[in-house]
Amino acid sequence: MVALGPGFAAQGFERREASAAAVWQRPAGREFVVAWVQPTRSPDAFGWYGSRFIIEIRRGAQPRAGVLGPGFRFCQLLDDEGREQVRAVQNAVIRRLPPAPARVLRTLDDRARDSYLAQGKQVTAAYTPDHDIWFRHRDERDLDAWFRLLPVLLPGVLGAARLRLG
Repeated sequence: MVALGPGFAAQGFERREASAAAVWQRPAGREFVVAWVQPTRSPDAFGWYGSRFIIEIRRGAQPRAGVLGPGFRFCQLLDDEGREQVRAVQNAVIRRLPPAPARVLRTLDDRARDSYLAQGKQVTAAYTPDHDIWFRHRDERDLDAWFRLLPVLLPGVLGAARLRLG
């Protein structure tokens, strides 16, 4: 998360130190534009495909994560090239997955097994602005890959957020 700080600061955001989460905010008139990193509430309980996170950006009355108001997820504000860069990292994360654990697969019915195994399939189609893209990770290597890419994409995302949210 530290890798994102300079990019947010360059766009006038301040880090909310009082928050346990990674949260940045900047004034927008009488309101605030708030960005935060949100981990999934449902990681892989079996440990095979890991976890995921998103970055939310919203405008609202309070400078805190989860603020109610209009907003976007990080990838909704990317152009086609940026989404392709995200897809490349996403697929690199997926390619590094070990084989699905047989002990888990034996416990799942056909539908659940298919859904579980789908987590290991490459993203073959280009993402569109409407895709709900979560940044997948299983280990430190995956997080390093994301935090090399996301700071590069952040200025464009924050520029688009400024145009749409103020």
